[in-house]
Amino acid sequence: MIGYIAGALTTIAFAPQLVKALKTKSTKDVSLLMLFCSTSGMALWLIHGIQVNDPAIIAANSVSVLLAASLLGLKLKNDCAYSVLSFGKKETGFENKSASIRK
Repeated sequence: MIGYIAGALTTIAFAPQLVKALKTKSTKDVSLLMLFCSTSGMALWLIHGIQVNDPAIIAANSVSVLLAASLLGLKLKNDCAYSVLSFGKKETGFENKSASIRK
């Protein structure tokens, strides 16, 4: 019973952040490293739960991985896609600043 309660609490921990990210369409205040580590850790706990055949670990981490991976996907889509798409492009207004310095 304790395992199910612990699993439920850790599972719902990501739900408010995911809901907020979906509503605001912003994940800039969420740490990419934290999301990656959490999602990876939950996935490993899920694998462990499957190996030891523990329904509480399997149930909690199945849902947790889905929530955390969804938030990670939003983070990558919202914050990192811009970095990839703008890689190598010149900043707008940069040339104008350089020209005014040379004058």
